[in-house]
This record gives sequence, structure tokens and C-alpha cells, in this order.
Amino acid sequence: MIEKSFQIGEALVGEMPEIAHIDLMIGHKNGPLGQSFASSFAQPRMGHTPILAVVRPNLPVKPATLIVPKVTIRNLENAELIFGPAQSAVAKAVADSVEKGVISKDMVEDLVIIVSVFVHPRGKDYQRVYRYNYAATKLAIKRAMEGFPGIDTVMEEKDKSMHDMIGFRINNLAMPPYLAVELEFDDWRRVEGVLKDLPRKDGIVIKAGAPLIKRYGVEVCQKIHKIRPESIVIADMKTLDTGNLEARMAGDATADVIAFSGLAPLKTQERFIEEAHKVGAMAYMDTINLPDPVKVIRQLNEKPDIVELRGTVDQRHVQDIKETCGSNTLIALAGEFDMSEVREAISAGADIIVIGTTITCSKDINGAARAYLQEMGIYEVDQFRIMTDF
Repeated sequence: MIEKSFQIGEALVGEMPEIAHIDLMIGHKNGPLGQSFASSFAQPRMGHTPILAVVRPNLPVKPATLIVPKVTIRNLENAELIFGPAQSAVAKAVADSVEKGVISKDMVEDLVIIVSVFVHPRGKDYQRVYRYNYAATKLAIKRAMEGFPGIDTVMEEKDKSMHDMIGFRINNLAMPPYLAVELEFDDWRRVEGVLKDLPRKDGIVIKAGAPLIKRYGVEVCQKIHKIRPESIVIADMKTLDTGNLEARMAGDATADVIAFSGLAPLKTQERFIEEAHKVGAMAYMDTINLPDPVKVIRQLNEKPDIVELRGTVDQRHVQDIKETCGSNTLIALAGEFDMSEVREAISAGADIIVIGTTITCSKDINGAARAYLQEMGIYEVDQFRIMTDF
């Protein structure tokens, strides 16, 4: 039952290049959606001509459904994909949704549907175009009628899912612990070798050290991402002044996490954190030489996402920081730790262990990193998937 003017549904199904992405709205004819339906139908745009969904020629589906192509139709081949398998698939999905009771049969004359259909110009397999668009449309209708997703689902999934077509994977540090490998030297050839030798694991984070950034600039973050697109990159800016400017520079250079000094003036730190969040990066406070990090953090209106401590760490200190910053704040512990110290740090509440030369100067970089991963209990987790249903 549609209690509001209209409901919205979305679904992504299939594989490239025939992958189907459906956005749709279903609502009352006498409401705003009915007006949009009539307006779109009466005022077609070149390359995006709306068409009625038909089960077969001369038999439009009920509720009346308008298909709007997302991709500009430039030639006959593009048109055939829309007017053939995609149009049939959408119509069949609507009809089946009525038959299954997802859409009430008593309401079909009162409702209209507008479906925005993506068909890739390189798609060739009509069978796949049909099946993927059928499945996506049917799922999108079900989700629209159920009001999916609820806000609780969005909040839960936002930090552990990603779009399949984004072109790279986003690891947002939502499932600690993590091993951060710090690149402390300023020789790119050595850096490149380390990056290629490290295991391809989601649990490994790359920290671009200050010497490396000072020599090559913040653009080194982009170079690291080209070699390891799946890895979080921390830019150790050690910012003491011009907080918003340096945060913006690092963010523009694709840094996922940007580090500033806890010794900077409070206003500089706050502007740094604000700017980092604007560009979608996490703000990382380096507390080296800071006698009382908690005292400084309490004075900040904007709190850091990650707080780095040096040397040993006790559980009480970790709790104080998380109570001050918020429970989602991550604690990074930096140093050249042996295996027993790593175990103690994780037990005390450290979320990220930052290791430098112990790994990067090892004769077996891959083996050294794997040993730390194993000691920290980091195993491969499938955080990255298309959710076709919940």
C-alpha cells in the first residue's frame, strides 16, 4: 500500500557490460508523480525518449509504466537494446509484481510507475540484458513498496559497503584492527619495492611518512594508490599551521587519512579536522611530544577520527580518549614492536598498529607483514560486495 505520494526503489543486478541499474518511482496518478509521468511522456528529450513498458506490442502493462533511458541513445543498436529486451523485462517485472501481490491488483488503475533504465552501450547479450533488467526492476519495486532501506540499514551499511562500479575499493577502517606500514624513507624506488612486496590484504594500511611527502609532495599519495588501489593511504602532514590548506591539499591528492600535530594551535587543529571531513578524509592526530592528549582533545570543538600514541599504551588511557572523542574513534599505536608487544597493544584497545623499518627494512617484507597480521588476528573479510537483497 502506498501511503505517501510516491515510493522510491533502486536495484543493481548483473555483470558488465550488460549490468542493469534501475531507479524507479511508483505513486498515484492524481499526485505529483502522475504529473511527472504526463510531462515526461508529452515532452520527450532527444536521446532519452520515454517509452511505455509493454508485455508485447499493443499490450501495455498495468500500472502504466514509463521507461526513461539513462544513457543517451545514439544509434540503432542502442535503441534496440532499450526497445527490445529492456522494455520487455521491465514490463514483465511489473506484471509479475502485480501477480505476486507486491502491487495490489485493486490499485493498478490508480498508480503509475516511472523507471529509469541503464543499458550499457557495449552490451551485446540480449538474454543477459533481459534477465538483469527483469531482476533489477522486480527488486526495485519490492524495495519501493516496502520502503527499503530504513535509516538503520543505511547507517549500518554505509561504512562497510561500496558501489561495485566505483572503479576502486573503499576501505574505511570500520573493522579494526589494522596494520599500518609506515614508509619513513624518501627514496621512491625503495617505496615502490615495499608496496609491491607487501601482501594484498585489506588489513594493511599505508602511511606516507613526512620525509617522503616533503621530497615528492602530497601527490605521492596518488602514486601509492596507483600501485595499491585497495589500500587506505595516510598522509603524515605533521601540520602545525594553515590547517585547512594542508588538509585540502592532501585530500585533493587522494589521501584517505590526513595527519596533523597535536601541538598545533587549537584553531589550526579544528580547521584541519573540518577541512579533512569536507573532502571525505579522516583526521589523524599525532600526539608526539604532547604531554596530555586528552586535555587538548577536550578543548577541540571538532574531534579527530584517529589518535596516534607512541610507545606503550594502557587501557585506561585508551578509554579516556574514546570517552572524550567518541566510541568510534580509533587508537593508533606507533613504534617498532615485537610480537608480544603487539598482542598487549591490541588487548589494551589499540585499533591500528603502526610499524616502520621492522617491516620495510626486512629481508622478507611480505613474510614480516604476514607475521604481524597473523599475530593481530587480521584475516580477510569480504567487506566488498553487491547487495542484491537483505
